[in-house]
Amino acid sequence: MADRAFPILYPTRRPADAPRSIAWGLVAPHRAQAQINHGQTLERLAERGGLAPCELLAVLEDRPHRRMHLEDAIRQLWALCDAFDLGAAAERAKLEAVE
Repeated sequence: MADRAFPILYPTRRPADAPRSIAWGLVAPHRAQAQINHGQTLERLAERGGLAPCELLAVLEDRPHRRMHLEDAIRQLWALCDAFDLGAAAERAKLEAVE
């Protein structure tokens, strides 16, 4: 399911420059860390509304959660999303070149 997304929770109002969600394909390879950090599957976490930016960043970086400034977590999430999108675009280009 290409359009599936993992939701991001915000403790208060979502900042205007903050993502609402990230691609499921970006978070899926880190399901073991989500289970370690939160004792729940990615599917269950998504059903419950997702993770806060700093929690999600810890999962994506395969490390324990630690508190951090919301702005820093958002900036790092955008960087990971951009890198993921660039990688996906490069893979699509390779496939199109083969066809």
